[in-house]
Amino acid sequence: MARVSNPCHPDLRIYEPNFASEQPRLKEESKSRSYLLQKIRSYYGKAQKLLGRSHRLQGLCVGLLDPASNIVINSLIERKHERERDRDHRSTTCEVVVEDDLKRRSLDGMVVFLTRLFPNLSEGLAVRYLRLAKADVLIAACIVVSDQCIEGFDASGPDVINMALRCAGLAARHPDAYRFVFSWCNISSRIDDALRLLAALHEPQRLRRSDAIIKLVHMLNYEPPSRERDVWLVWRLAEASFRRRPRSAPQLHTNLLNRTLQDTIHGYYLQALALLPPGSRFHRSLIKAGYCYGPFDPVSNIIINTIWYDANFPPSMKLELDVMGTRSLHRVENRSLYGMVSFLCTRYHELDFHQAVRCLLQADANLVLADPNLVTDTNLVYDFGIVRDVLRHGPASAFRCKLQTQAPPNTGLTVGHPDTGIEEAFLAAATAACHPNPDAQAQLLTSCCKVDPSPVLSLLPIDSHKLSFQDLSLLARASEPVYSHLQGGQCSAE
Repeated sequence: MARVSNPCHPDLRIYEPNFASEQPRLKEESKSRSYLLQKIRSYYGKAQKLLGRSHRLQGLCVGLLDPASNIVINSLIERKHERERDRDHRSTTCEVVVEDDLKRRSLDGMVVFLTRLFPNLSEGLAVRYLRLAKADVLIAACIVVSDQCIEGFDASGPDVINMALRCAGLAARHPDAYRFVFSWCNISSRIDDALRLLAALHEPQRLRRSDAIIKLVHMLNYEPPSRERDVWLVWRLAEASFRRRPRSAPQLHTNLLNRTLQDTIHGYYLQALALLPPGSRFHRSLIKAGYCYGPFDPVSNIIINTIWYDANFPPSMKLELDVMGTRSLHRVENRSLYGMVSFLCTRYHELDFHQAVRCLLQADANLVLADPNLVTDTNLVYDFGIVRDVLRHGPASAFRCKLQTQAPPNTGLTVGHPDTGIEEAFLAAATAACHPNPDAQAQLLTSCCKVDPSPVLSLLPIDSHKLSFQDLSLLARASEPVYSHLQGGQCSAE
């Protein structure tokens, strides 16, 4: 992310994309993989001591507990699987499992688990996070969630974890990926009993250890199916362990943060498209100027910016756009991102690009929540931009992003009063977003912060109700006092 030189407006902090790679170099990734294979080897040694020499280790290191416990659990799962195969006479021989092969397969499974859980995560970055977590795959996932400011991750459905486990099992060439997931669901639903039995494996008495192994085998393979939701109980245990010893990647993975923020912004554009009337009337204005930044919630900003541009800068010729291209939609989403970042960095010169993106992630890409000084009157917060957010999240004060506390560790960042006014910040946003008329949009959005927005917001839907062309006409008329001083003297931006 490169900052654009702007000698005419030195107070503006305008950012544009660059294409510098943040992926680990091949040499770094190779060293990390070697380190992880050594750690996995040590975990197999610990697991062998827990099970005893009479049990052959044939389980992967992939699972929802610590690595050594994962090996123990998976070894017991595969023992049951092989007994079933022998009983059904499907095979009379048992494959000899080589330890080095198990280690490599385990590492492959852990990498796939993370990349399936976080689609924006590359394999190289997954290896980097695994090294930071010392080959503990759930701790690595907790570090990713923390670094990428992913809120409410454990509120996802159980299929998220189950599918990641299944993909990990397939990547690691598990002989029965379905049983692999089934057994871990059983462990998760009975986690207290499972941890007690695993702790018993540390006992010196051989009889108690044998009894614990028998009970674990029964729990894994003979207990009735568990409730899928219980799989998140193990995740919360990993989160508690991570909070006791928090870790963060020393490298700034800004591109990964960008992709996470773009996913959030993409959701807002899908909501806005669902609310706009059918047809191609507003496709052009949305692609050219329908940005999600402004003094309202992101979806309302998209709609208002789109309607305003269509009303004030009509096309010079009639255009028929039956379909909006994916690349065009991605471009306006990306421009919105750089506009919001430039807004924050212009308002607060202490912020750099990475810190601004983190703030926006914590604020769900909502400038009203990201900038604590955008609306200084707390009573106006409900009017300025979070009508939909209040309905979805509750009181806005609980979700306002405080720049004083959002900075990454060890930066020592404290932000006081804004360094520039709102109009300059919106000008930086419009310039970074390549708006066809940045001065006009900056004046519009600044005006929206200075008048009562209730007439406008009352016409915006807060549910899935689709706006009609009549609704948009009423919305345009209600918005006239907001941007009436912009109506005269504007030429077409086409």
